[in-house]
Amino acid sequence: MILYEYPFNERIRTYLRLEHLFLNLADLMTREPALDHHFALTTVFEVMDVAARADLKSDVMKDLEKQKQILNSYRGNPAIAESVLDKVVGQIEHCFSSLNAQPGKAGQPLQENDWLMSIRSRVGIPGGTCEFDLPAYFAWQHRDAASRQSVFLRW
Repeated sequence: MILYEYPFNERIRTYLRLEHLFLNLADLMTREPALDHHFALTTVFEVMDVAARADLKSDVMKDLEKQKQILNSYRGNPAIAESVLDKVVGQIEHCFSSLNAQPGKAGQPLQENDWLMSIRSRVGIPGGTCEFDLPAYFAWQHRDAASRQSVFLRW
């Protein structure tokens, strides 16, 4: 039997949605078929929709800072491995500085990509990504898997 707990906090539900989407995206990006990369692209659009919330970036940064403070309070505890603690705090600091360096809202550079936005506007239409409607997308799908994967990594 599967037991589900319902997180009542909207912020936590948003984080869980993003985690689910990023796990799916990571799985789909590593595959080679163009169809899997099509679904990876639709997952990118879903991430953009979830991340469009204006206060998401500031919420994540606040939560990272809070976690860093909590972890730093464990310093000096003999039951805590300082090297592991330093590594985790370093990862949090790296994530914080990377997120802080991003201009504007999350996903803003992707929203300024006209090619992506043309696909995004057609992907919800049944059959809207056919080769005659989006020839550039059709050509992209026929590139080798490694070049499509490198584009995903850049995004």
